[in-house]
Amino acid sequence: MNDFLILESHVEASEESANKAKNFFTSAVKLWDSDFYIKVDDDAFVNIDELKKLIASHRDKPHVYIGCMKSGNVVTEVDQRWYEREWWKFGDGKSYFRHAGGQMYGLSRLLAQYVYANRDILHNYAHEDISVGSWMLGLHVEYIDDRRFCCSSPPRGAICNNL
Repeated sequence: MNDFLILESHVEASEESANKAKNFFTSAVKLWDSDFYIKVDDDAFVNIDELKKLIASHRDKPHVYIGCMKSGNVVTEVDQRWYEREWWKFGDGKSYFRHAGGQMYGLSRLLAQYVYANRDILHNYAHEDISVGSWMLGLHVEYIDDRRFCCSSPPRGAICNNL
């Protein structure tokens, strides 16, 4: 059916994660005319039937950013995991804005097209999920926090689960 996309030219490295998201949405928008584009890490199992039901329930919404939403403290120490090299941009409170966790999230067609059209000027932070969340700031976006997208702590009826 040609429903899966493997980014052949992507080099897997932590500093390239935001570019991976850009490449995914750019390639997906060019290849498929879809209502939603769902990015999933390769270490997650996806319940396709549940995902189809969820997408169908949001099909009439043009500006949807859906995932396991979170926020938290910005890591400012260089030697720590999840270090954010541009930590100073997050203000005195050093707290991230609301964003979907990176293992699985989705954008509606118009938002994915926005990423595609603006890929050369969208800023990359140290982490993919923060970068994608930052691209949604300032846009008229409906954030949908659906805990079934929380692959690492899936609730009953989850859409994804860690392998």
